[in-house]
Amino acid sequence: MKNIKTLVLLLCVVLSGAMSSCYDDLSSLDIKPIPGVAIDTTGVSKLAVYQFEHLVVQPKLDIAGLSESNLSYKWRINVQPDDTVYQVIGEEKNLDYEIRFKPNVAGKHHQLYYTVTDNSTGLEYIMAWPVVVRNNIGEGLVIAETSDGINTDLSHIMHSSVTSDYSGESVKYGVYSAINGRKIDGLVKQMRFTKVFGADVLYAITDNSTVRINTLDYTSGGMNGELFFSGTGSAKPQALGGIVQGDIFIADGKLTGTYLGAARKIGLPFDFPFVVPDDVALNGFNTNPPVRINFYDEVNGHFVYMPTIQQFGDRKMHKAPAVTDGAFNPASLPGKVNMAAGANSNGDFLHLLKDKSTGAFELYVMDGGGNNYPSPIPPAPKAVYDLSTAPDIENATQFVLLDNQRVMYYATSSKIYAVLYATDTPVYEERYTVPAGEEITTLQIYQQADYPFRSESWDPPYISTNNRQLIMSTYGTEGKVYILPMINTGVGNIDASKIKTFSGFKRITAIATQN
Repeated sequence: MKNIKTLVLLLCVVLSGAMSSCYDDLSSLDIKPIPGVAIDTTGVSKLAVYQFEHLVVQPKLDIAGLSESNLSYKWRINVQPDDTVYQVIGEEKNLDYEIRFKPNVAGKHHQLYYTVTDNSTGLEYIMAWPVVVRNNIGEGLVIAETSDGINTDLSHIMHSSVTSDYSGESVKYGVYSAINGRKIDGLVKQMRFTKVFGADVLYAITDNSTVRINTLDYTSGGMNGELFFSGTGSAKPQALGGIVQGDIFIADGKLTGTYLGAARKIGLPFDFPFVVPDDVALNGFNTNPPVRINFYDEVNGHFVYMPTIQQFGDRKMHKAPAVTDGAFNPASLPGKVNMAAGANSNGDFLHLLKDKSTGAFELYVMDGGGNNYPSPIPPAPKAVYDLSTAPDIENATQFVLLDNQRVMYYATSSKIYAVLYATDTPVYEERYTVPAGEEITTLQIYQQADYPFRSESWDPPYISTNNRQLIMSTYGTEGKVYILPMINTGVGNIDASKIKTFSGFKRITAIATQN
């Protein structure tokens, strides 16, 4: 054991000598440090930006005597989090770039690389930051627009008049194509915001397709057969709508009612011998009305009502019974065409019909029926208003039935008129004329996406502008969105001094609200 210890000690002495003999004394050499670039990142260890806003980075550089004219810059970011594919997004000293990537899920981020190159030596100085993209597409207006008359893109508006608890203004153009790399095939004619199994989504329909968009990040959520339990979808979508615990989809003359809050796909249509039109009156008020659905069957020439779509209760479609002493006979009213339909807060059903032969417009009013479990009392006719003398109504393309006032709006290509029907004889008033060179393409009453489903006892109140402004779009050299505040309840006046306009769109085909 003693000999082993002695041997180890000798080895340590030898190694120590060898190491000391390899050391060079550099204390007398002339040292000239190479000038370089230092990037100060104090307080900027990571970056965050909202989707469709600009990522602005202004790094502090110490160039240590280098000539700035010899420096070049490059900013790169990976297209997907954790991906190795990068794209160049800037070649200036400072970065100012609009971020259109979809919002990051928790724990994921993009990587931003900043390279400063000394062109005289070829040396590169690199700094990297993690970048988190946040979602800021919230409550507001979804704008469907087309640049070619064939495909549709979606843009988005946020403003205090259409967005709760928001004081700014944000317009994001081409949201759908930026996220998905393509537009929607066809022209979107209607959109509707709802929830599918707890997830916020937007449905959009064209003449031959149905599309679902996830509004968290505006990625595609499927289309056509992928959205239906039947797996086939529909060749000819007509309309979207909603009632309490019910999402309505109308296509091929059939109505489908599915509660998407508890289902991931749209169910099968009801099979009844009636032809369902585009315009259906839906009572969505949270008051348990005896009849939820009412429409005019153009093919068979009479009204049809459906009490409910739920498993409990009467979920059949019924032909309206004949009435001989009422304002009209809902069981026999041939030769009409649906122009608009709705329900008011009193439970009445409203139907604007046009006569195929004479072209006359008439507004039909029916009550909401009565409770008589298990089969409710059918809606009964209350009144019919002859609108044949309404100015230029034969050229109207847009119709809006208010649910809290006895007022109807209609719009030609350039003017908006109000029909006041509080008395037996309607009164007509011109309310707005668009600027020269513009054409009205859409018109609707502003209602938050979940109106009128909230419970006044439990839910927060609606925004103060709900049901108090019109949303109009026009097209001339560009597409525009107008917010037209309404004043004087029951008269339909528009406060011209407070009109808000958003521009920069293509031709607008539809507008929807999003929560």
